[in-house]
Amino acid sequence: MKKFTLLVPSLLLLTACSSMSPIEKASESESYFQDAVYGGVDFYISKEKITGERYRIFHQALTGFSGTSGIRRSARKRANIFCLKIKQKQKMLTVSEHTVSPPYILGNFPRIEIIFVCIDDEIISTTGSTDKYDRLIKIKNLLDQGVLTQKEFEIEKKKILTEK
Repeated sequence: MKKFTLLVPSLLLLTACSSMSPIEKASESESYFQDAVYGGVDFYISKEKITGERYRIFHQALTGFSGTSGIRRSARKRANIFCLKIKQKQKMLTVSEHTVSPPYILGNFPRIEIIFVCIDDEIISTTGSTDKYDRLIKIKNLLDQGVLTQKEFEIEKKKILTEK
């Protein structure tokens, strides 16, 4: 019983561990996926013309037990805090997101790199730009939880991405 008591907290600690890079200007930094063994895929690329200084943030889970959604939340939270420090009432607006594809084995742990700009909160709420991205995240979480099937997820994803 004592071994089990030590094992459970150790596993929980391992599943929540991640490494993160500093937030850098995209024009002055290189992609963390460049020259990587597991290159990954573009999960999201904005179809809108987004102007402003672009920044890069990268997060990687230290094990294969973490999901991409957890490191995505963490990266987005850091990016929003970063934007608030630049100017109050600013939020991050995702330009693109690159993630690694499963299976999460042999060092291919969940990773995410987000390119974003900081814009005024009012602009985001009038354009609805993040709304589309947030809905993609929500349906992905529903897929991960087993609420949606892969086919249902693809149908909903296509609807969201083809909206104007």
